[in-house]
Amino acid sequence: MTEDTGTPVAPPPPPARKSNAWLIALVVILVLCCCCVGTIGLIIAFGPDILNELGIYVLAPALAAVI
Repeated sequence: MTEDTGTPVAPPPPPARKSNAWLIALVVILVLCCCCVGTIGLIIAFGPDILNELGIYVLAPALAAVI
């Protein structure tokens, strides 16, 4: 038999929290897609101007053809 000493029994530890790996992956993919779309938009808007400022005049018509 056990003897009751009056000390409280320690509560059980809380269950381990699982990280939502699929949620983290979804957020990372969403951020990467937004960055790609933003970069493409900036290239379309300012690409020829940037190439002209850098002195690369040969690639400006190629970029215009791609756009």
